[in-house]
Amino acid sequence: MSWWQHPQAEQVISYYQALSQREKWLTLATLNILLVFLFVLFLIEPSYQRGRLMQSEAEEHHDLNLKLEQQLQTLQSSPILDPNRDLRNDIEALLREHQEIENRIGRLTDALVSPEDMVTVLEQMLTQDKSLKLTSLATLPREQVTLENSEQGTYLYRHSIEIRMNATYSSVLAYLQRLDALPWRLYWQRLDYDVTEYPRGDLVLQVYTLSSREDLVGG
Repeated sequence: MSWWQHPQAEQVISYYQALSQREKWLTLATLNILLVFLFVLFLIEPSYQRGRLMQSEAEEHHDLNLKLEQQLQTLQSSPILDPNRDLRNDIEALLREHQEIENRIGRLTDALVSPEDMVTVLEQMLTQDKSLKLTSLATLPREQVTLENSEQGTYLYRHSIEIRMNATYSSVLAYLQRLDALPWRLYWQRLDYDVTEYPRGDLVLQVYTLSSREDLVGG
């Protein structure tokens, strides 16, 4: 059975047919308006709202992209800051200072007798003059020496030897001159000469060298 054959549909059709021509026109106009309203309400309006929402989201994304581009341009135009620059500069300065100190130590110690050669050199000088009679030759405790204007923890070591001998004044003077004439230098720390039985006397001589090593002087 078709829908227009339904009893309620037949009543509506009968009612519509009984209307005047003007009433029929008004009824059709009302139905058309109602259909348009329903079409707009259920089809056009949701689509329109979705379109506005998408447009709003697109505008927000566009604004966000603009802000990100501006921030990127600001970062690119700003100088790059190295957070470790100050620390790296301090390290480089310390390394340069340390190298300068090492150079100073090298210039100072290269011209000196090495600690392990001190005893040998002093004994060889004694054998060149028979009037020199060695009484004793002893190594003294090494001493730590801090370089002037050097960084903390940079040291040299003073290696000392004490020589006691019996000799004439002229032989002692000649011995000291031979030490001064050596290609390597030794420092004098103490020199005492006492005449015991003219022309001989007792000599106490302390000499030392400097080294960056803690090695004991050798024989």
